[in-house]
Amino acid sequence: MVVLACAASPSLARPVAEESKTVVDDIEKCWAAVIGASGCIQDVFSSFFTGRIHLSAQCCAAIKGISDNCFTKIFPFLGVGYNPLLKGFCVAQSGAAPPPAA
Repeated sequence: MVVLACAASPSLARPVAEESKTVVDDIEKCWAAVIGASGCIQDVFSSFFTGRIHLSAQCCAAIKGISDNCFTKIFPFLGVGYNPLLKGFCVAQSGAAPPPAA
């Protein structure tokens, strides 16, 4: 029987742990935007699965404040292209002019 053992230096593990904490902190900040809007998460999922976007004004306010980077962290399976669709819906609902193209 051969037993292999590997000991990692604590100093090598620390950067990975700090990076993981940063990622978790980022995700928590992203979630905070939509969790505060009652029913928003359900509205986003329902809109995706039914193919008909329906978001409350409160949810739209939250969605407008979410960056594409945040959106893909909290809704990774929806894809980066879905966030602009939701934002476009919200802009149309508010009657405001759309933001300039990037």
